[in-house]
Amino acid sequence: MKALFYAAGTSPASAFAIGPLASALRASGHDILVASFEEMSGAVTGIGLPSIPVARGHTTESIKAASDGKPAIEYPHRPEQEMPYLGHWFGRQGSYVFDDLVDISRTWGADVLVAGSQGHGAEIAARFLDIPFVRQSWDLFDVSGYEEHLHKEMADELAKIGTDSLPDPSLKIDICPPGLTGTDGTFMRWTPHNKQREIEPWMLKTPDSGRVCLTMGSFRYAFPGAMDRISAIVEGLLELEVEVVVAIGEAEGKRLEEKYPRVRAGWIPLEAILPTCEVIIHPAGGLTAINAINTATPQLILNPFEAFVPRLKHLTDYGCARTLYREEGTPEAIAQVVKEMLGDSSYCLKARNLAERAATAPTAVGMVPLIEELVGKKG
Repeated sequence: MKALFYAAGTSPASAFAIGPLASALRASGHDILVASFEEMSGAVTGIGLPSIPVARGHTTESIKAASDGKPAIEYPHRPEQEMPYLGHWFGRQGSYVFDDLVDISRTWGADVLVAGSQGHGAEIAARFLDIPFVRQSWDLFDVSGYEEHLHKEMADELAKIGTDSLPDPSLKIDICPPGLTGTDGTFMRWTPHNKQREIEPWMLKTPDSGRVCLTMGSFRYAFPGAMDRISAIVEGLLELEVEVVVAIGEAEGKRLEEKYPRVRAGWIPLEAILPTCEVIIHPAGGLTAINAINTATPQLILNPFEAFVPRLKHLTDYGCARTLYREEGTPEAIAQVVKEMLGDSSYCLKARNLAERAATAPTAVGMVPLIEELVGKKG
């Protein structure tokens, strides 16, 4: 069996997300190939997977720019802009990769296409090719409400399969524990598959002062003004007299360590550091949230989108997380919430309960027979 994966988007997290399933299929004797934008190729090969670029010559900026009579896709600064943004951004990515995914599948002889929740180009390409499509979620969310805008953006591609709306996947795999989403997919236990580094002894032991980890994700620290915001948050956390760890790029980490000698910073695999942390602070609800669920680490989530509020509410209602939405997430407010969480043991208790629930599900290895069955039925 040949499985073509599509790591959608421009965050390395989308490559890390499909890593466990791709590796499980390969370890079971199947051939795998991972398609992604060129700027993502390093993230794919960095976790030991074979990469093939799609939409060659394009970048995030060029794809979002106005072209072919379509307006530029602007970042949403107001809640009412969020769904149009998500629909047009996910849809335009799909439009740019559709033809390449079809060509690669035909040339290579793919038997199944696999992509994340926003990999709509692969979703339509699979139907066009009449092969199974597996949708594997890669974060906490299964956001709906943007489909109207996505359908407009991908009208030409949808017309090629004789419809005006997205087809259903052949199999849905969810990596978020049941009860935290409204999906009806098959639950797969998340196993980390991130870019690695040498593990140092200090990462494995909680300091007497306690430890708090801050991350802005795999790439958000590169945004304009991000380092100033990170510095302000760090300064507030240091006043709590805990050890502060910042998971970030190596170059940025060195600058932070020079500026704040009490801070440890750099590229740190979260699965190594989270078991020793009392709180993890991070944006939205991506793979960091899933990693924190697995390691029973309480979370403070800095939520940028109103669209994410319903899903995050499941996590906060469970009692293992807090959220701050947009302007609420000032450095002062972040420090105050972390202080409250450090003084309340219920967050740790609820996080442990959720981790135990997550650990009962099959790993990616258990998904292999389901995909083999899909392809076998088709054959």
